[in-house]
Amino acid sequence: MRPLRDIGPSIPKENMANSRLKQIEKEYTQKLAKSSQIIAELQTTISSLKEESSRQQLAAERRLQDVIQKFEDEKQQLIRDNDQAIKALQDELETRSNQVRSAEKKLQHKELEAQEQMMYIRQEYETKFKGLMPASLRQELEDTISSLKSQVNFLQKRASILQEELTTYQSRR
Repeated sequence: MRPLRDIGPSIPKENMANSRLKQIEKEYTQKLAKSSQIIAELQTTISSLKEESSRQQLAAERRLQDVIQKFEDEKQQLIRDNDQAIKALQDELETRSNQVRSAEKKLQHKELEAQEQMMYIRQEYETKFKGLMPASLRQELEDTISSLKSQVNFLQKRASILQEELTTYQSRR
């Protein structure tokens, strides 16, 4: 055991130590409260930043979907416009083809008419003038008829070539 005299001076030292411990405990309690407050504020800030990030991400996704939908709509419109243009061109091509066929038929009809007319004229010529005109005049007329026949043949070939060129030109368009 300690002598009594030692007890006296140790009490103030204990009180001072207790007081100092209480002071330190108080400081750490304040620091803990302040740290807890800072942590709570940071958690609130983190939570609000997460919410804001989530809202911004949703808004960005909506804008992206809107842009995708807009481009898809434009794509579909372009496809429809293209289909209409193709249909119009096909209709135009069919109309032109029908016109060409009609012109070919008319040309053939005219050629047949011309051939029939030439045969009729020849028969008429042979019938009327066989015995009435001199042989030299008859030969000259027959030569003229031959020349006209060759010209008709040439014109028919030329018409055929022009028709082929027209068909080729239209097929390129």
